[in-house]
Amino acid sequence: MADTVKQSYQLKLVAGFADGDERTISYDNPRPNITAEEIIALNSLAKGVLVGDKYGAEFSIFKDAGIATTTQVDLDLSTQP
Repeated sequence: MADTVKQSYQLKLVAGFADGDERTISYDNPRPNITAEEIIALNSLAKGVLVGDKYGAEFSIFKDAGIATTTQVDLDLSTQP
């Protein structure tokens, strides 16, 4: 058996709420060509849907967005001398 390498991607959105609270929303394997304009357009769609958990505060804006890449390497140790 050979060594294997797996990569995974997550879109991470930091949602800001009216009371100053923040929550990170993660989405596995997003489209590779997602744009900042598409994230900004989500602001109006998320209002009234996302609610803060501490005091039920209203969603304000996505403060940050990024793609996190994870690489996992599984080493084949069965060929040891």
